[in-house]
Amino acid sequence: MGDTSHISIIVSDQETHRSLPRMLQSVGRQSTGLGAVEIIVIGNGSHAPDDPAAWAAIADTRAIRLMEVAPGTPPGEALNRAVEDASGTLLLFMRPDYRLDPKYLTTALSVFSEFPETDVMYADYIRMAQDKSQGLRSGLVQLPDFDDSLLQTVNFLGPAVMLRRRAWERVQGFRDNTVYRFWDLWVQAASAGCAFYHVDYPLASCELIKTPFRERAEDGRRKAMLVINNQGYFHIHTVRWALAYLRGDGWAQAYSFMTIPDSIEVTRMMHDHTMRSMGTEVLVREAIRQFDRSTRQA
Repeated sequence: MGDTSHISIIVSDQETHRSLPRMLQSVGRQSTGLGAVEIIVIGNGSHAPDDPAAWAAIADTRAIRLMEVAPGTPPGEALNRAVEDASGTLLLFMRPDYRLDPKYLTTALSVFSEFPETDVMYADYIRMAQDKSQGLRSGLVQLPDFDDSLLQTVNFLGPAVMLRRRAWERVQGFRDNTVYRFWDLWVQAASAGCAFYHVDYPLASCELIKTPFRERAEDGRRKAMLVINNQGYFHIHTVRWALAYLRGDGWAQAYSFMTIPDSIEVTRMMHDHTMRSMGTEVLVREAIRQFDRSTRQA
């Protein structure tokens, strides 16, 4: 298996997600390229011994295996081990709730063949809302062409991003000091000068669920750690924000969810904090009251 595979699909299933069979089914429905694929499922001892055989039947390939890690192993460390164990020259990281379009592998192989300078391929995708009662809506997500300034503020690459092993060898792998480890990985690749290719067609889909309160509460720290990990990729003001946020400085706010403030927004934060410290809000309110009184008297 490992000697002939040049596409390694790595799936983290450390929490035994119920959607894994459907994800594997989407792999088995690929129009071509399945003979060059190996699938590595990361588990932590919670899977049954006969699970790999069932997965092989669902994915229509015997080139699938379970890689066990000890319970409590950080997700990034587990993914790094899986890459070391994989044989593919192309790497695709999947979550159990992702699905591949039947033309995914055909398109990916064409892109990497026709554009040999490409290191990372990403595509538009379909967002599937599982609970519409929470105000979530399904729909097509059309992504922009690659832009460093955009990646510096949001992780826009979407699910089912494929990269060459040569790109992996230029980065430090997944880090576990930020939960935004995939965003961190793409930033590492961009910092290393890797070339990104955007496919203007939905080649994947993923489940859309409401973000838990805890994730929103920890968003600021996660973004700050991502910036600290890759200081050379961000504006010095954004790096200053990240350090200040981790120190607990009053002016450094978490900013919008899943969005890193750029230099202009950081400057605005500092300005607003300074104005509040000087009592500007009190002066403004008093000026408004005086204006209202003078207007009524007139």
